[in-house]
Amino acid sequence: MSIAFRRGELELDVDIADAPFVALTGANGVGKTSALRCLAGLEGAADVVWSDQPQRIGYLPQRVMLYPAMSLVDNVASSLRFVGVGRDAATRRATELLDVVAIGDLGRRRPHEVSGGQRQRAGLARAIAASPDLLLLDEPFSAIDANSRSDVRARIIEHIAASGARCIFATHDPTDIAAAAALTVPVGTVN
Repeated sequence: MSIAFRRGELELDVDIADAPFVALTGANGVGKTSALRCLAGLEGAADVVWSDQPQRIGYLPQRVMLYPAMSLVDNVASSLRFVGVGRDAATRRATELLDVVAIGDLGRRRPHEVSGGQRQRAGLARAIAASPDLLLLDEPFSAIDANSRSDVRARIIEHIAASGARCIFATHDPTDIAAAAALTVPVGTVN
């Protein structure tokens, strides 16, 4: 899969045919988030050309937005319900994915009842729930506490690699890049 992207002064050419992960890194304000938003189809002024348009895109913004009236398991299941998975199967899969991000015991809690890092984990589970072809993750581990971050990072990277999805993620953390580099990560610096 290759992507050519242009929005104003921001230009990006990425070929991710052989690599499951592409890391975008650079200083604050250079356009990493804008690039991901454009690829997700959330910015109308962008010119994005795909060599192979992904059927499903999963997106995790920096600020995770969960449905406040729904439990974490129902938030994750919502991605599956959106693509036609039945309620019971969606709930079972959502529970499994909350276990992947090590918060399975919090599934019945609502977003306001858990920490920011736990909400970010639920957002990660929701982003991967519908088995997207392409995952766009913006600072996916930044809100997770230092003691849990390496475990959650390893679990997510392993899950994405096993799924066959491609992932473009923005990060300031060289540890994120090093962890994914075990799977050959092209790194793009956005200037």
